Amino acid sequence: MYSFLYSIQNMIPDQRKAEGATPPQENRNQRPGNAGGFERRPVGQQPGQQQVAKAGQNPKQHLRVYPLGGFEQVGRNCFVIEVDNDIYIIDLGLQFPDEDMLGIDYLIPDISSLRGRENRIKAVLFTHGHLDHIGAVQHLLPALHFPPCYGTRLTMAFVRKRLEEEKLTSKAQLKTVQFREKIRIGKVEVEFLRVTHSIPDSAAIALHTPYGTIVHTGDFKFDLTPMNEPPADFPRLAELGDKGVLAIIADSTNALKPGHSKSEKEISETLRSLIREAKGRVIISTFSSLLNRIEQIVEHAKEFNRKVFIAGRSMETNVDIAQNLGYLRAPRGLIRQVNPAMEKLPDREVLIITTGSQGEEMAGLARIGLGTHRHIAVKKGDTVILSSNPILGNERAVAKVVNNLSVKGAIVKTNQELALHTTGHGFQGDLLLMHRLVRAKHVIPEHGEPHMKAAHAELVRGIGYQENQLHLLLNGEILEFDTQGNARKSKQKLQANDVIIDGRGAAGEGQRVLNDRKIMSSSGAIIVIFRVYAESKRLVGDPDVLSRGLIYGSEQQEITREVVQTARKAYDEELNRGEKERKGLKRAVTGALYRYFDRKLDREPMVIPILVEV
Repeated sequence: MYSFLYSIQNMIPDQRKAEGATPPQENRNQRPGNAGGFERRPVGQQPGQQQVAKAGQNPKQHLRVYPLGGFEQVGRNCFVIEVDNDIYIIDLGLQFPDEDMLGIDYLIPDISSLRGRENRIKAVLFTHGHLDHIGAVQHLLPALHFPPCYGTRLTMAFVRKRLEEEKLTSKAQLKTVQFREKIRIGKVEVEFLRVTHSIPDSAAIALHTPYGTIVHTGDFKFDLTPMNEPPADFPRLAELGDKGVLAIIADSTNALKPGHSKSEKEISETLRSLIREAKGRVIISTFSSLLNRIEQIVEHAKEFNRKVFIAGRSMETNVDIAQNLGYLRAPRGLIRQVNPAMEKLPDREVLIITTGSQGEEMAGLARIGLGTHRHIAVKKGDTVILSSNPILGNERAVAKVVNNLSVKGAIVKTNQELALHTTGHGFQGDLLLMHRLVRAKHVIPEHGEPHMKAAHAELVRGIGYQENQLHLLLNGEILEFDTQGNARKSKQKLQANDVIIDGRGAAGEGQRVLNDRKIMSSSGAIIVIFRVYAESKRLVGDPDVLSRGLIYGSEQQEITREVVQTARKAYDEELNRGEKERKGLKRAVTGALYRYFDRKLDREPMVIPILVEV
């Protein structure tokens, strides 16, 4: 099927010609790899590029871009474009924690560098509705003073839902745009272009600035047989390339993988076959945001006369939004929430869609496997389908869920044996096609860890890009463009620290919190309580000791006695030196106990001295 991708390269000029565009003039100085029906010119040559500002004008006139997230990780996406005094932000996403980030819900971009400049923010532009692109809105929009937000219909519905949960909708300025609609925002004309991803209404964003056009691809792949939506807007991307694109910020997630990513149609056919052949109930776990996949499952359920039951809060929310907006169509009564009444139906008429494809402890599939789900208990002969790939670090959690389900008699199918999941991010062939369409002067690899972005850069070197046209940025690094369209990395670097969401609040000192939790998880904690006179700070008796996760069994009495002696000695010595400040006294005790535990137990517990004045 993907052999047709290369024929698209010949089709696109014909489509542009039919729309009245002037066909590109051929330049015989073609760079290697720039083949297939496109204008043949060296990479970076920009016919028709907009007039740029002249040298010597107001020094405040400039174009610069920088990421505040998403350039050192997959997630936490936030990219800033400054056009003179105006600021445009693309995406406000979250990042799910790594397995060593104990107790953390997620991380969000550090926007402290925008503090004091909130009145210059003209717009927040959203590429699509996944949480790694919109998940931080309820935390960051208030801090940004609620600038206008733009996105396609489904994307803005998901943004609205995030804000509703915190009762912030009335303060937000949410604006829905159509594909190819050009919107004037300050000095920039913004255009949303259709791309295919794993959620409907995904967009690349073109910003037509006075200095040149910048294209942000968002998350994308080129799927020629997408389910329930049109393919990417090949003609418009190529048309932008003809007119001249100054820079492209392009998805790097799968830059290491050769060829092209699988089509969603192939996954749909596998699911249909499994649902058709299942003798009992079918339980399918997938990401709640994969609405195209969910719609295909619903279609297959309808074909084989199965009722669809939805389990999981995020799944219920997303399906409800999609149905209300017409992105998920089903006859009345076909889709229901999981409830005890489904037990009255024959097993062959039941299909359950649930969350938990990543082995999350509290999600639906894990609770089904453990036998703790309120409404669903595994029956022998159930077919359980994991329509996903384990995210890096989740493999053991997923394997544990699979084992629990298998022990209870379920027939478990995963992507390891069948085509049950495909990525929403393009492989090398998709990336090359995007670059051959857009032909930007500068390439900024984004959305990925550093080795993914490096692979993306190596890929485009093969089609003629030079080192001064490739820009590998880290979070907080600034790329500045001069009036001639050249770019250089600024010596200035903005703050882009980890900002963690722990419960309902944001913690700016995220690394300190994580370090404390790692210490407690590996070595435990010990609290030493001193009773002291308010004026003299002299001790009243021996300190009390309370430990957790550190001292066990027979050693407890001996170590507690030695801790009391060590702590008292350190306190008295520091007091006799004239120190009466609580901070200094506590520092002396902490240091002495650290040395004691290192020598005695080869441990470094968290030491918490407390002074109570009497």
